Amino acid sequence: MAVTNLANTIIPVVFDKYVLNTILKTNRFIQSGIMVPDDKLGNQLLQPGDEITIPFINDLSGDPQAWTDTDDIDVDNLTTGSQRAIKFRQAKAFGSTEISRLVSGAPIAETIASRFANYWNNVDQAILNSTLQGVFLNNEVANTKLFDQTVVSPATPTFGPKGFLAAIGLLGDLQDQTFKKIAVNSSTYSQMKFQGMIETIQPQNSVTPINYYNNMEVIVDDDIPLEKGGIATAYIYGSGAVSYSTVLHSTEVVHEPLKQGGRDSVVNKRVSATHVNGTTLAKSFNPAGQTTIKDELAKGTTWDIADGVDPRNIRVVAYKSKLDDEFVPAALKGTFSGENGNSLANETPAKPTDANTVDEIKAWLDAHGVSYQPNTVKADLLVLVNDTDA
Repeated sequence: MAVTNLANTIIPVVFDKYVLNTILKTNRFIQSGIMVPDDKLGNQLLQPGDEITIPFINDLSGDPQAWTDTDDIDVDNLTTGSQRAIKFRQAKAFGSTEISRLVSGAPIAETIASRFANYWNNVDQAILNSTLQGVFLNNEVANTKLFDQTVVSPATPTFGPKGFLAAIGLLGDLQDQTFKKIAVNSSTYSQMKFQGMIETIQPQNSVTPINYYNNMEVIVDDDIPLEKGGIATAYIYGSGAVSYSTVLHSTEVVHEPLKQGGRDSVVNKRVSATHVNGTTLAKSFNPAGQTTIKDELAKGTTWDIADGVDPRNIRVVAYKSKLDDEFVPAALKGTFSGENGNSLANETPAKPTDANTVDEIKAWLDAHGVSYQPNTVKADLLVLVNDTDA
């Protein structure tokens, strides 16, 4: 029986181009215009350093001068600023053994070759959502770009058109010309359909219909977290809200005849950047390890608004609300306290103990802004908990 090896299927130079082209063609956030491929990022990805600097020129400002023949006209200088973005250095390998291919007869090599681009798409969507979580945990951003209906209107916290329009209103006089897309969890999308908020359009020569709300394209993404008690966040985007670039540093096909009776693997190494325009890395931020990881993106201490940037020009706002229980998975259902102004999302859980899992302890520390090393053991995490005033 003939066996198709990865080395026979994947030619690295051709494979790299195929993966990059497929990412640009199939990533929903790129296709929708939310994430915009940006050469300013791409040109710096493989340069030395862990960060990317994005310079910008501020808008013209100041009062006009009276025009007379007795006074010279003053000349004002343009002011500039910069944003700092993170480089992600990531690697992933998939493979199979010779025995597994002989026994199963499945087209493993072809499957790996054809689905690597989709894998990176999923990674990029998770990075975007972790970044947004962190950005909106920054107090300055939250005060200007987050509408939390569970706090503003605790008696009527349910997702609906009124709260949605209030969130859009955070853009002031830019609201009608800025927002183009809305990204929601599938549970939120179900509630929107129940409320009759979705209009479905079938474009000519297109197989897939497009869903709209209030003339905004709706993107459904379950990487957007749904919190306990059915507390949901929707992100409303303007075009070009997020800059993006990626480059495949290398693709290698590795044959290891002694491993597991013979194993073939394909290894992708890449460098990428996903940046919410108008924000910047906090001056105090330093990655815990050699390169930044996704969990660090979801912390408010990682991000700031860039100096000189009008918060209105950050082209994404968040709308937080409660979903009806019918649309919430059973594991996430809970009692919303409504009338007293507190939602489950804002309640302070009891301090974790040795009975809690490591992930639960880390979640508590993250919620209280306590930093720790990724490899910190449970006992040391509990010491941090006990040292925290909460």
